[in-house]
Amino acid sequence: MTKLCLTFLLLVSSCVVFAQETSKAVSIVEDKYKVNTAFQPGEVLVYDLKYGIVKGGELKISVGLEPVGYDYYFHVKAVCYSTGVVSKLAHIYDIYESLFDITTGYPLKAIRNVTENNYKRYNEDIFCQDSSVIYSMKSGRHEVPPHTFDLISAFFYSRRFIFDKKYAKNEEMQLHTWFNEKLYLVTLRYKKTEMIKSDFGKIECLKFVPVLSDKSVFTKEDDLEAWFTNDGNYVPLKIKIDMPFAAIRCELKSYKNLKNTDGWLK
Repeated sequence: MTKLCLTFLLLVSSCVVFAQETSKAVSIVEDKYKVNTAFQPGEVLVYDLKYGIVKGGELKISVGLEPVGYDYYFHVKAVCYSTGVVSKLAHIYDIYESLFDITTGYPLKAIRNVTENNYKRYNEDIFCQDSSVIYSMKSGRHEVPPHTFDLISAFFYSRRFIFDKKYAKNEEMQLHTWFNEKLYLVTLRYKKTEMIKSDFGKIECLKFVPVLSDKSVFTKEDDLEAWFTNDGNYVPLKIKIDMPFAAIRCELKSYKNLKNTDGWLK
């Protein structure tokens, strides 16, 4: 259950390729004053997490605003918890939070609060964008590349600045992401646009096929597949992970307060 929650967060944050090569990467040049048309305070996304046909848990992502000094920041919380039969075998309640700038999308603070049976872990990371430094409550000071993201802020940054561009097949974009005391270079690889069946009808989606450089986990390129609504909201509709023992699926269960009411999700 823990790996499923973490994998989902990794995928929705960036569709995820942990890559060391940059030859195919496209430089991201964003307008930091671009009007945010992808999401708004009050948005809530809820997902079913399934192992094969067995539902193992849910993930709830909610968007809010929080005052910090004289400014307001987006405050996004992702809560992952076990349900059904799995909850009787393992108590999982993981909380991930991110505070990021309304204008630029760059993070100020990230919180990880994990409860898994008797195991508990809490940590806070402070992102100093001017000096390219992260201060971790657990491990101290870390120098990082400019504009490094936590998982959640990376996803919302992508929704606002990246997904609305036109890309050719296999074209890639890269972000630096900080998670669990480690820095990852994350590459977004676009595959195609296609219609996907869902509980909400047929939805036009942008398809990304994440590839992890660690071949001991995923041996084929299409072991991971992710679909995002192609409508300005860029909501992750479905993620499929092929494992040796079962297919793992993350599917949108419900949503409310989307920014664009004329998109595929009404």
